[in-house]
Amino acid sequence: MEKHSYFTRDDIKQIKAWGLSRKDVEKQLALYRRGLNFIKLDRPCMRDDGIMRVNSAQRKRIIARYNDEAKDNKVLKFVPASGAASRMFARWFVLAQKETSADLSGYRAFMKNLQKMPFFPLIEQSAEGRELLKQRSAQALSRYILMSEGMNFGALPKALIPFHLYPDNEMRTALEEHLLEAAGYISDAKGVCRLHFTVSPEHLEIVAAAVRPLKKKYENIFKVKYKIDLSVQSPSTDVIAVDTRNRPCRDSAGRLVFRPGGHGALLENMNKLDADLIFVKNIDNIVPASHLEKILPYKKLLGGLALHIREEIFAFLRKMEKGELSRNEIDAIADYCRNKINIVFESDFRGLSARQKRERIFSYLNRPLRVCAMVRNAGEPGGAPFWIQEKNKMQSLQIVESAHVNKTLPSQLSLWSQASYFNPVDMVCCTKNYRGEKFDLKNYVNEDAYLITIKTEKGRQIKAQEMPGLWNGSMARWNTIFVEFPLKVFNPVKTVDDLLRSQHQASKKYCRLK
Repeated sequence: MEKHSYFTRDDIKQIKAWGLSRKDVEKQLALYRRGLNFIKLDRPCMRDDGIMRVNSAQRKRIIARYNDEAKDNKVLKFVPASGAASRMFARWFVLAQKETSADLSGYRAFMKNLQKMPFFPLIEQSAEGRELLKQRSAQALSRYILMSEGMNFGALPKALIPFHLYPDNEMRTALEEHLLEAAGYISDAKGVCRLHFTVSPEHLEIVAAAVRPLKKKYENIFKVKYKIDLSVQSPSTDVIAVDTRNRPCRDSAGRLVFRPGGHGALLENMNKLDADLIFVKNIDNIVPASHLEKILPYKKLLGGLALHIREEIFAFLRKMEKGELSRNEIDAIADYCRNKINIVFESDFRGLSARQKRERIFSYLNRPLRVCAMVRNAGEPGGAPFWIQEKNKMQSLQIVESAHVNKTLPSQLSLWSQASYFNPVDMVCCTKNYRGEKFDLKNYVNEDAYLITIKTEKGRQIKAQEMPGLWNGSMARWNTIFVEFPLKVFNPVKTVDDLLRSQHQASKKYCRLK
């Protein structure tokens, strides 16, 4: 492909309507021509080498601190919830589209699990559902659950799928459970409980409608005031698609084809939030109320650690801002950066003057902060914590995805296979500086951490580009703390069968909330 792309006037109008400029699209095309850009792994994070451990005595103190101080901060829960339920029902879609129904043994296997699903009462409660149960057809039942002529789960966001079944056939969606969980650790001194959900544009109205009665319900139960906002991924974060020769793809009408830029596009949504502490958790990582007593202390532990580390960093920044420090004081702060904040300084750092050291330390400390839970790797697909080698020969802590690793190199493949921890996407972000001003989060992105994948669309192969991931390259230049958490904090629902796991079963000891 030529070095420069030339667009028609209609193309330029379309690009501008998307909220992009021609320069933006040319930059995207240049990355396609450049090809995949791999991250160089140095070593996997381990206990006391990138992964912090907290003992029981420390945990109690940190949680107590959160309980004392969180109410005086503006705390918010940020939930990426744009995922479609169609992915978790992928296997059932195959069944629903079969030309013939399953045999009797297949039906029995299907029904064995279906009867345990939290949404099974919806089938039993409808006349059509009861009739389908009599037909003993797995195909017909799966079509009823997924398609528009029935429950239409295949078109819903994952947020609105019933995840848990309580006594008296009370079903709660993932969305509802997030509101309930948030009331346990997000409320401030005035009883305000803030949540922000990112949703797909096509689901915005239906999610907003679902929020209204839930908001009223739990405000009465918990005596809090929910402030719940919804946002969608901006079209300006979409990326142009190209063919296998890196030429812009066009649809049947000749218009350019743009695709969503991945979850890294949500950095734009986060950048608009005004909060002191932002808890980030995926929509599908949520448990029933009866399990919350095991989960909430760890949420508070994350928040307490963030408050503690933020206070230490702010104290150093204010001290450095006031004037010159002694060489011993500067060296002590540098040791804190290395030992507590995982900052690796350039090789020339020791030879710098006291003033130069102070300026460099200040530039590293005056950044957004994230405190991230890490759990033992139990074989789940996803990112892992690594020390990586930067281009300037420094090292940094990063959450690395499999696609970012050059597995054709035996040394890199070996390092990737040694990862013993996993990223559950459970973190707290501090996005304001020591003066209370919001950081512009776009200034701390590793622009090279993009991904290029091959997709099949309408029978043709295309290339799709994803922006640096929200907790990957988008936060690459943040100060990062990884802390070891038990596996019980990670309870995702990636497929519908995950709803059958014990951690998603409401205990019989569950008491109705009052």
